[in-house]
Amino acid sequence: MKFLYCILYLIISGVIIFFVGRIYPRKWINENKFPYKSFKFEKEGKFYNKLRVNKWKTKLPDASVIICKVIPKFMPVKRIKTNKKEEINVLLKETCVAESTHFIAALTGFFCIKIWKSLGGWLISIIYLIWNYLFIIIQRYNRPRLINIKNKLEAI
Repeated sequence: MKFLYCILYLIISGVIIFFVGRIYPRKWINENKFPYKSFKFEKEGKFYNKLRVNKWKTKLPDASVIICKVIPKFMPVKRIKTNKKEEINVLLKETCVAESTHFIAALTGFFCIKIWKSLGGWLISIIYLIWNYLFIIIQRYNRPRLINIKNKLEAI
C-alpha cells in the first residue's frame, strides 16, 4: 500500500511541478548564467559522447508529446524547423525549464522516504532521482549545441 502512496505522490507532485514550469516567466531565465551555464567539459562534448547521450536520448519517453496532443499550443515546438534566432531562444529557455523541473522533481521524490519508511521508500526515491537525472543530462547535452547554433546565426 505504501508503494501505491509513493507512486500517487510522485504523479501528483510531477504534474504540479510540470504546470509550475509551464507558467514560470521565461524572462527570468538566462542560459548563460548559473545554474544553466554550461561547464567547459559540457561545451566540448566529450563527457556526453562517453555517456553516448545521442544514442539513448530519443529512446526515453517524452511526456510533452502526449501533452501536445491533449492540449495543443501548451508546449512549444521541440524541433528546429527554421533558422530563426527566436526559435532557438525559445528552445534554449525550454531546456532550462525542463532541467529545473526535473531537478525539483528529483528532490521532491525523496519524500517517498517519509511515506514509506523502509528500504522500499529509499529505492523508489533513488530510482526516481536517476530517472529525472537522465532528463537533466539530455537538457545539458542539448543546450551548448543550441547556443552554438544561435551564435552562428548571430554571426551571419
